[in-house]
Amino acid sequence: MTKVFIILGPTSTGKTSLALDLCKEFNGEIISADSRQVCKFMNVGTGKLPFGSKIKAEKQDKCWDVNGIKVWAYDLATPDEYFSGVDFAQFALNKARELEKAGKTIFVVGGTGFYIDLFTGKVKPSTVLPDLELRKSLKEMTLEDLQEKLFELNPKVYEKIDQKNKVRLVRAIEKELGICGVPQIGGVPQKKSNKKSLPYLENAKFIYVGLRAPREILYKKADEWVEKVWEGGLVEEVQQLIKKGYEKSPKLQGLVYKSALEFIYGEKTKEEANQLTKYALHAYIRRQLTYFKKNPEISWIDISKDGYRKIIYNMVKGELKN
Repeated sequence: MTKVFIILGPTSTGKTSLALDLCKEFNGEIISADSRQVCKFMNVGTGKLPFGSKIKAEKQDKCWDVNGIKVWAYDLATPDEYFSGVDFAQFALNKARELEKAGKTIFVVGGTGFYIDLFTGKVKPSTVLPDLELRKSLKEMTLEDLQEKLFELNPKVYEKIDQKNKVRLVRAIEKELGICGVPQIGGVPQKKSNKKSLPYLENAKFIYVGLRAPREILYKKADEWVEKVWEGGLVEEVQQLIKKGYEKSPKLQGLVYKSALEFIYGEKTKEEANQLTKYALHAYIRRQLTYFKKNPEISWIDISKDGYRKIIYNMVKGELKN
């Protein structure tokens, strides 16, 4: 039986730093489960490297070598490419099979719960293909209009979804229209996907380790991280993304990058943009914790307690011995 360790939790809990240390101890490699880290040229604002430690990183094909440890699923697509959760799961599952054959311990690490659930099979991929024209039309709607639209289509889905996340609302509406066979832009019905099912790992055991802390500590860590990225090259990174032509990419409209853009364009002062970034991350942390609550298999470890890394080390060691 293949043991796959899932290191998850909200942003700024030190998941990657912990996983790098575990890989050194247990001959492991990392598959990053982060929807932002799949993007090329977006490194500082997505936290691809931990701050505050001596890090040597070498960019390779679809991975980085970080202090001698391979971290896969970095730089899989440019910011303007459509890259879905299914695309991630396809890559990650195939990579996990390769690591399994190579005798490596597999650590899937990240805070994008949907990516993790697709990888483990807790969530099955939609059979409805994305409709880019419809999506463009929906993105022009207000948050309130999207909420109303989804409620009309399927109240049960509306109740379960993150109702303040426009991206999730747009995709949910897209799926509902496709499932119902409602004509789309130009009167063309939504098409069904003919993709093969994902290559799920057979006889795999997923060991979920969640990193958490009291809410005020999580916010404090996130705030400290924001200060570091703003001083660590975030503005310069966004300026380079603009030069490369990615200014209009949806990837630059979320979390850290949106505020940086507003600062560059003079719409916000540095202090205002910095504070908005912190507020956005606080909200993101709450959404992450809400999403992870539905998985009872997660063993939560409080990172504010002394010796928490030793506890996790012993968990991994014990699982690999059995």
